[in-house]
Amino acid sequence: MSCSSYIRRLLVSISLAAAVSSTPAPAAAWDRGTVAYGGPRAELAPVLPDSSSHLLGGSVSGPKVGIRISNLTGRRIERAFLYLGITDFSGRGIQDFKLETSLNASGDTVLYVDADGLAGLPGFYDVRALLFNSGQELGELEFSFGYDLTGLDHDYSPPLDFDSFWRATLDSLNAVPPALSTVPDSERSSDEVEVYRISYSSLHGVRVDGWLTLPTAGKGPLAGLAFFPGYSSGRISPATDYSRRGYAAISIQVRGYEVDRESYPENNSRYMTIGCERPESYIYREIVCHCLRAVDLLAARPEVDENRIGVVGGSQGGGLGLLVAGLDPRVAAVVASVPFLTDFERSMTMSGAPFRDLVRYIEQKPGSRDQVMNTVRYFDTVSLAGRIKAPVIVSAGLFDRTCPVPSIYRMYHELGSVDKRIEIYPWLDHLEVGRPFMPVARQWLAAHLPPYGN
Repeated sequence: MSCSSYIRRLLVSISLAAAVSSTPAPAAAWDRGTVAYGGPRAELAPVLPDSSSHLLGGSVSGPKVGIRISNLTGRRIERAFLYLGITDFSGRGIQDFKLETSLNASGDTVLYVDADGLAGLPGFYDVRALLFNSGQELGELEFSFGYDLTGLDHDYSPPLDFDSFWRATLDSLNAVPPALSTVPDSERSSDEVEVYRISYSSLHGVRVDGWLTLPTAGKGPLAGLAFFPGYSSGRISPATDYSRRGYAAISIQVRGYEVDRESYPENNSRYMTIGCERPESYIYREIVCHCLRAVDLLAARPEVDENRIGVVGGSQGGGLGLLVAGLDPRVAAVVASVPFLTDFERSMTMSGAPFRDLVRYIEQKPGSRDQVMNTVRYFDTVSLAGRIKAPVIVSAGLFDRTCPVPSIYRMYHELGSVDKRIEIYPWLDHLEVGRPFMPVARQWLAAHLPPYGN
């Protein structure tokens, strides 16, 4: 029986016995895929101090969480039972409640619970609420919130040889001549933007393909933007939209393949564990170097002001941008949407692929855990966040279980930048955040890194 079926049957049986029992319902595990029995007969909505972000301040006694119930049946309901469970993002039950109420035929009913079980426990939490009457489910609600985030700890530290590892890595990268090839692409160029196919050598002599786009008009020197791709990205598009706005831009394919192949091999989509038992052999050592070299090449362009370079990316691309900003002080602005490569240890307990690929690797190779967990610390954005001084804008979705918000917020909490901003989307998943966030990010870039300077 699935977890979802089990929880639903359990809660139905509890509701049938509710008239003679006051035992609280067990905390329900997080399962966003559950749907209501027979369609909703009541509409449930959270009542929180900040409905736009779902971030709650700290309290000695824990937060107060409210549920607004709108009766859709058109009749008065004398006895309804609301079961509410709070879990952390790993699915561990924290506190659960059972409330009895009557519902008028019209108008709303608001019920509050005092979540004192969260007192002294800053972090992010999931809520699942189910409303029953006479054994029939009337409605359900699932949402997440952050609590007392200023109370988060600062207990993370990078490996002792972190600096020497990256110095040696950068020395190895600098020993490889870039051997840059730049070929005009007349088909993709326009009156507004010049488009070039580029290829260059990176760590271990790997050839990296990408695009360079330049505005045809405007006074230089220009601000430059380096675009880094998401995990398993195949085809990469030139950043013509940004060059129309006046930026010089590079966008790259980080796995050593052409930017516009018809198809890509399987190892382009499943590479999280390659070389993961040693930092020197881990695949992300190469990938970060590919990104660092892209910034080098952008800074070397005669049209570009080397002191005004930004990095932009989503998911893996956002994580790579943060790592690059922590390693290269020339980076002047960072746009990181739902960044990956963030707080590996925590993400591995609450995320799906690709973090789960590391979990499976450890499960299938007993004895490898210590080596793997040591390796990933060298490529964790939390390890470098404190060194980032450039302005940063970050996004996160509370329904995102690919790059979960507790991990993202931990990195954000550690950022050394005085000018930092996070956009929280309470109802959005990993793939949904980009649409509302990118217009915000473009506006932010225009203010923090204008294409033609101040």
